[in-house]
Amino acid sequence: MHFLNPESKIMVILTKVADLMWLNLLTIMMCIPVVTAGAALTAKDYMCYKLVKNEEPGITKGFFHSFKQNFKQATIIWLMMLVVLFFVVVDVLFAMGLEGTGINVVRAIFYAIAFFVYIACIMIFPVLARFDNTIKGTIRSGLHMTVAILPRAILMGVLYIIPIYVGLHWFAVIPIVIMFGISAPGYVSAMLYRKAFEQIENKFYEEHPDQAPETDPVEEAMQEAMKRDTK
Repeated sequence: MHFLNPESKIMVILTKVADLMWLNLLTIMMCIPVVTAGAALTAKDYMCYKLVKNEEPGITKGFFHSFKQNFKQATIIWLMMLVVLFFVVVDVLFAMGLEGTGINVVRAIFYAIAFFVYIACIMIFPVLARFDNTIKGTIRSGLHMTVAILPRAILMGVLYIIPIYVGLHWFAVIPIVIMFGISAPGYVSAMLYRKAFEQIENKFYEEHPDQAPETDPVEEAMQEAMKRDTK
């Protein structure tokens, strides 16, 4: 039957769903030793971007390739983030305890700063996963990218909060959160920052044409044919 064809739309969708489920479970498993969470989140974003661009080399293989490749930088950045987030939480708790006239404005400023730090932390991992840079350069690029696509970065931050909120209020959906609570927001986020990343990549390849990836015209023709068949 046509729907059983691996290249049919329904099979492509089901394969993507299965990939995201396995990616989510891999990410959770590798985040359990808290110190490895940074590398796991980086690998998750690496694979989400690959999935969005249909370049996945295999979830497990690609995940652990990125995990190993970025482990040192990701771990250092992750530990730095934990320190920063600790002070952000302390500041937010301080703001919540404030009382007096006009205190709502002060609270709003604290909350806005805290949320910006949160979405900047989210953005740093995809930047680390996609681009080679120093730790300082990666953090700086993550901050610049957050500002450059701020409305989409805010949406990314909300996407990661939704599964946590839903899981805490409706226990029946916890299995779904366990299967897709990290990878699904990561996948949608990759769709949101893809254009910005591609602009950076295209600019880099224009300036360094010798480093541009080679394309196989036969492979490109086959991919185009596959896309036409699935429409």
